[in-house]
Amino acid sequence: MRENTAAVFGIGKVGGPLAAALIRAGYNVIGVDVDPEKIKMINEGVPILPNEPEVDQTFARALKNGSARFTVDGKGASSDSRFKIITVPVFLMDKIPDFSALKSAVGAISSGIKEGDLVVLESSVPPGTTRRQVIAAIEKSLKMKVEKDFYVSYSPERIYEGRAIKDIEENYPKIISGSGERSLKVVSEFYGKIAKKGVVKMSSIEAAEMEKLAEGIYRDVNIALANELALLCGKMKIDFWEVRNAANSQPYCNIHKPGAGVGGNCIPVYPYFLIYSAGTVGSQLRLTEVSRKMNERMPTVVVSEFIELFITSKKSLKTASILGLAFRGDVDDDRLSPTYEIVKRLKSLQVNVKVHDPFVKSTGANIYLTDNINEALAGADGVIIVTDHSLYKNLDYEKISKMTGNSPIVFDARGVLYGKPNIYVLGSMS
Repeated sequence: MRENTAAVFGIGKVGGPLAAALIRAGYNVIGVDVDPEKIKMINEGVPILPNEPEVDQTFARALKNGSARFTVDGKGASSDSRFKIITVPVFLMDKIPDFSALKSAVGAISSGIKEGDLVVLESSVPPGTTRRQVIAAIEKSLKMKVEKDFYVSYSPERIYEGRAIKDIEENYPKIISGSGERSLKVVSEFYGKIAKKGVVKMSSIEAAEMEKLAEGIYRDVNIALANELALLCGKMKIDFWEVRNAANSQPYCNIHKPGAGVGGNCIPVYPYFLIYSAGTVGSQLRLTEVSRKMNERMPTVVVSEFIELFITSKKSLKTASILGLAFRGDVDDDRLSPTYEIVKRLKSLQVNVKVHDPFVKSTGANIYLTDNINEALAGADGVIIVTDHSLYKNLDYEKISKMTGNSPIVFDARGVLYGKPNIYVLGSMS
């Protein structure tokens, strides 16, 4: 039983789908999380990831047939499993990595690890973290030796919210690495049962850690370029979206879409992981730093351009509606969403703000949030579209005007309504 059991530490947006994929591949799974309320919900059949197809359904079936259990007991989970996968987040505190959750998970694993076990870190981390925070901690705690007594791998998660299981099982090959050849062999066999596109073996743990960050930083830098070009086009009375569409007809060009900022717990965080790592070896990442600053200032730019529209039109702005709190379309994840900064800046100008989102149901911030778009838009002098939810693509000025009850200024900061009359779009404003 133990030989075919995997314990997943952290049942969140990464660990939840991974645990489900492991169950579907035939593994017995122990899901571990420090949040007792989450564990209670899973065990009672209450969905925790309703927007991820098959995750909650898989948990329910596995609990019924006994192929999975969910607990807060990390030590017991480690003792009862051969495979231990860590998906707990590494956060940023003042732009410095916070390894506290990772250290806690490693401590629990160390208390139950046995000879021949495999430990896999999937969390996005600065290069070198697996050796310093996982291997070194286990070896020091138990006097065990990696490659001799136990195995360690770094294998980054590669999922897109809303289709996580499909990404794990079908869409991408699994990036794997090992502390040595024995670890690489064990982890290759482990993930080979899940990833239909096979595995990509990296030469070192550090290379695999770097690969994950490179994916995110590529996006951040290119979004920054799109934002910079869009702002320039707006000032020069050139339609950025027309330019982008034409440029991307060239197969070697892939100009991204501009927007009000970059949210989520990935792309805004990875640059700082690598900036931190660069500092430890006396290096700098100037392009990465400049790109991150560009994207971080976009909420301020959006508010400034929005206000400028009212000044130019000689209209009064007392109430504004923001469409979208999630950082990306059709998900319920509002972590580091640019909407928060936009709301903050509008409120500082004494503007009453209402936020609509069809997926995000609650927020800890002092924000008027509703999933009723008519309620959100009622009485608004101006509207800013921040998130590219599919729902918003069906809007036009006439529909928005009817819901607001007046003739609002509509500023589309995401290009959702590009091409529709009477909508000001970032990068194509005249």
